[in-house]
Amino acid sequence: MRVLFTMNPAPGHLFSMVPLAWALHLRGDQVLVAVPQPLHQQVRRAGLTAAVVGGETSFFELWPTGLELGGNEELDLDVFVAIAERTRDDVDALVRAWRPDLVVTEPVEYCGPLAATRAGIPWVLQHWGLPVPEPLHRCALARVEPRLSRLYGGIAVDPPALTVDTCPPSLGAVAGGTPMRYVPYNAACTVPDWLLEPPQRPRVCVSMGTVPIPEGVDGLTAAVHGLSDLDVEVVVSGAGVHGVTGLPGNARRIGWIPHNQVLPSCALFVHHGGSGSSMAALTIGRPQLLMPQMCDQFAIAERLTEAGAARCVPFRERSAAAVRIEAAKLLSDDGYRARAAALAAEIAAMPSPASVADRLAALVTA
Repeated sequence: MRVLFTMNPAPGHLFSMVPLAWALHLRGDQVLVAVPQPLHQQVRRAGLTAAVVGGETSFFELWPTGLELGGNEELDLDVFVAIAERTRDDVDALVRAWRPDLVVTEPVEYCGPLAATRAGIPWVLQHWGLPVPEPLHRCALARVEPRLSRLYGGIAVDPPALTVDTCPPSLGAVAGGTPMRYVPYNAACTVPDWLLEPPQRPRVCVSMGTVPIPEGVDGLTAAVHGLSDLDVEVVVSGAGVHGVTGLPGNARRIGWIPHNQVLPSCALFVHHGGSGSSMAALTIGRPQLLMPQMCDQFAIAERLTEAGAARCVPFRERSAAAVRIEAAKLLSDDGYRARAAALAAEIAAMPSPASVADRLAALVTA
């Protein structure tokens, strides 16, 4: 079976889909990942084969002029439609030339479903982890409907043959979705010696994800300085780490270490509320202090806070003092860790990517 993955040029979108792509590869299927040039190296580092579509198209190049990224709670799909307008013809040509049996895509990638419909082959939608609340998604889609109509050129795109849902059921699984266990993937590293030693005091990981925006550096700075007065060891990772000045004595920059390697040794994860970071902490059962800064991160923060596995510092209230107060509450209350552990057990009981890969194969042979 030939399976084509299509996705936007953002590492977080790729990372969530790598385990299913691996599972298909290990079944013996041929897997090809169609992405713009800025993401193709990340695809290759994941051990997958890339095909470039849309040339040098990038997220930041096409972000709407005048629309702030940091602090923007609105789900704005214009940038994703703009990416699709750049990649559509290349994806169509790739489907005609490579002739996949199945297309797998993500919630805001619009060319894969269109190309699959034109070719008469099934396509599968894979959610990242914690899906965007449906009312929010419907409103966002309504705002870009004219552009999507022009993109589709009058073609009625087929619905997905199957929807893969990695959200634990108690956090709001997708209706009618096929559950799949979330397996963290955040690229690879060489494990440093210090990570193999048990921490001498509670370890706290701080990250603002993979999107390098100024507000991310501001968040990192507030977090590390807020944690400086607590009896903890702080490790700072992800985008923006080198922009943090005056690093306190209890903190260190660690560069890029995958979450599934560093979080097991941590008592708390302070981060931006991205779906991948949130799901990585959930799979390991760690409490989270969320500092959402853009798009769906605000909805994710609300959902995890309501579940009792996290606390939140609102974007407009970011400060070292706010981080110190909320982190202290999370570290001193075992209830947060117990609720996070219950969610981890829920995720562990979900079907593996290998079993879902078999389900996908059945779509083609049916």
